[in-house]
Amino acid sequence: MSDLSTPTNPAGPARKWRWLLLISVALNLVFVGGLAALWWKGPPGPWRGGASQTAFGLMKFSRELPDERRDAVRRHLKEARPVLKAAQVELRQARVKAAEVLGSASYTPEAMRAALDSVAATDNRLRSMGTDALMKAIGELTADDRQKLAASWTRRLEREQRRKGKRDRDDGPADGAADAP
Repeated sequence: MSDLSTPTNPAGPARKWRWLLLISVALNLVFVGGLAALWWKGPPGPWRGGASQTAFGLMKFSRELPDERRDAVRRHLKEARPVLKAAQVELRQARVKAAEVLGSASYTPEAMRAALDSVAATDNRLRSMGTDALMKAIGELTADDRQKLAASWTRRLEREQRRKGKRDRDDGPADGAADAP
C-alpha cells in the first residue's frame, strides 16, 4: 500500500514570497517617507533657507504688496537678473581658473594670488550689482513696508541662527566667544 499523504512543503515558497513582500513594502515606506520629508522641509544643503544676495526675501515679501507696488519692486530685481547671471558665469570662470592654477604643474604663489584676487574682484562686483538692484527695489517701498520687511528679515535671521545653534552646539558660548586652543 502506498502512502499518498507524503508531506509536501507548499508553505516554504509562500513564506519566502511573504518576506520579500514585507521587505518591499518597508523599502517603499522608507522611500515615500524620504520624499515626504523633502517636500515638508525642503532639500538639505547650504542653499536651503540661506539669504539671497540680491533679494534676501524681498521677492517673497512683495507678494503681500498691492499690485502696482509689487510690480515696481519686482521690476528692478527682474531687470538686474540677466546682468547678475552673466556676472555669475564670470565668477564661475574665475573659480575654474583658480582651480587650474592650483592644480598646475607650474604653480606659483603669485599666479595663485592673482587668480584668487580675480575671484574676489568678480564676487565683489556681483555683490555690488545685487546691492544696487536691491536698493532700487527697496526705494519703491513705503515706510510701513520697510518696517514689515525689516521684521521679516529679522525673523528669518533668527530662524537661521536657531538652525545653526542646533548644528553647532560645540562652537562656544552664545555671545560668540570661542574657546582658546
